[in-house]
Amino acid sequence: MQSQVALLSEKTSPARVDAVSRIAVAAALSLTCALSATFGCGSGTVQSIGSGSQSSAVPTASAQGPQLGYLWLDSDRTLRPILGVAGASQIGQSLVPAGAYVGAASHAAANIAILQDTDGSFDLMRLPSGLPASLSVKLPTGAAVRISPSAASALLYTPGTNSATLITNLLSTPQAQTVKLSASIVDSAVSDTGTIAAEYTQGSSIALAVTSTSGRSVPLANLGAAGGLSFLPGHDDLLFADGAANSATLVRSATSAPASSLVQTGSLLKSPSALGVSGSGRWALVVNNAANSATQTLVRIDLNTLTTVSVSCSCKPTEAAVLTDEGAFRVTNVKSGANWIVDASSSSPRTLFIPALPQTANTSLVAANIAP
Repeated sequence: MQSQVALLSEKTSPARVDAVSRIAVAAALSLTCALSATFGCGSGTVQSIGSGSQSSAVPTASAQGPQLGYLWLDSDRTLRPILGVAGASQIGQSLVPAGAYVGAASHAAANIAILQDTDGSFDLMRLPSGLPASLSVKLPTGAAVRISPSAASALLYTPGTNSATLITNLLSTPQAQTVKLSASIVDSAVSDTGTIAAEYTQGSSIALAVTSTSGRSVPLANLGAAGGLSFLPGHDDLLFADGAANSATLVRSATSAPASSLVQTGSLLKSPSALGVSGSGRWALVVNNAANSATQTLVRIDLNTLTTVSVSCSCKPTEAAVLTDEGAFRVTNVKSGANWIVDASSSSPRTLFIPALPQTANTSLVAANIAP
């Protein structure tokens, strides 16, 4: 049964009031700092939670200027902007107080994040400086969050269960619907139309099926191991990888008239573990499992021609997070050391790095003393 999600809950926990208050202060300070920098109206020092001062080398997010996306760090539970463009970027101060949330998923182009609070509830936040609004959905902490390619839908669930919350109209008037799936979920993706692709444990293999908003379920494949999956923007076209067979498959019209095409990857795939699809739907990037690969490589797929190219990286890739620059993907998620980006849109894909955060960088803006 479908119900409209209340964006502001009637009951607000003290912890959430505190978090919202601190985010509101940070947003106001970020705007003040941006105006000061633009008009020369003052300067100031910024203090962060648990430290005396915030390093001036760590910038604050602003609605002005280029931005690649966002980075959630489990290590200190912060959500940080990636400021600049591919090849000339840096990680900024957290947009939320460190530790206020236990997890988050963001969408770079739509400038939103879905965050899970310490009590298991979820907030929708407009980035970089919006206030969090409750989605009135609660799950055990550690829930998985999947956002569709154009941020029209989202899927919230606890891995290992057969129930999920589908949210449609995410950017306008969110609607929530509880969906019962056929077995325990291993991994999933959601399309812009609200179609769910889910991988389930089935004996020693993984079953992959898609379920439309009408409840119609279509089995697609049996996999040796989960290797990543993603819908293409605006369509129910699904790309998925088999982590055991070292293969990738593109399924057009997955819920209505499934037509599968095997991507010719040769021997480039080596235990694929994750993949992402660019905002235009032209490029895909598949991550080979670093633990099982002699060399650290990724595979770029041209979804127009289904041709592939190997991409080397002096890193240990773990994900393929889509960024705002067309064909750009963030492939690492670390607080200590540089993070890495792959620009998959060029004829010869490039690897680029985001400089490491300064050692003194701490958490997020909570107070400032602005001089007149």
